[in-house]
Amino acid sequence: MVAYRKPVRMSLARQVLEEMERCIRDGVWPLGGKIPPEPELVRSFGVSRNTVREAVQSLIHAGMLEARPGDGTYVLASDRLEVVIKDRLRSAELSKILEARLALEKEIARLAAVNRTEADLRLLEQRLRERNNCDNRDPEADLKFHAAVAAATHNPILAELYEIISQYLQVIMRMWLAANRRNEAEIQVHNELAAAIGARDPERAEQLIHAIIRFDSAVLPAEKGQASV
Repeated sequence: MVAYRKPVRMSLARQVLEEMERCIRDGVWPLGGKIPPEPELVRSFGVSRNTVREAVQSLIHAGMLEARPGDGTYVLASDRLEVVIKDRLRSAELSKILEARLALEKEIARLAAVNRTEADLRLLEQRLRERNNCDNRDPEADLKFHAAVAAATHNPILAELYEIISQYLQVIMRMWLAANRRNEAEIQVHNELAAAIGARDPERAEQLIHAIIRFDSAVLPAEKGQASV
């Protein structure tokens, strides 16, 4: 006879914790923003201060929230997966991260070319214009363009993985990217990627990813190492 575990009632703190995670995941509490103060959370959830504090502390220990004395509690990560991946990235060589990004982004480009919709194309073209209108290589504009490519795959897992890795890369490469002005070749290769996705040409889209990552690798200081792409 199989010995099954009896179901147990979920604690109030666990229920509050899961609702807080939902608020973070759904963007009700945006990344980088401050969560509501404790008295407001107590009123909203209808629980005690101790229950709210237990849930908040769990998210702090998980790396999703950060308490700043005298200021408030801020959202650091959208979910636990982001925390785990970023912790792993911090201990990895930059060249290995770029290699992983290359492998991921090639498949994203292929799927975007196959699965994109007309709405995806309109957003992609908008992000491309915003990106190309920057004098320097603005990391935020670049990330939004590539995030639009990832969204066009209609695979939320791939899109989330790409965003986590790219956000991490953009932070550590920000000063080098911003210090390098755009050139015609770098702009053209992004234009061609958007065109390949629009033409539903997955092979061409994948080829262009190699060229795009070479541009990112080229701005890194030699002592940081570069991926062979």
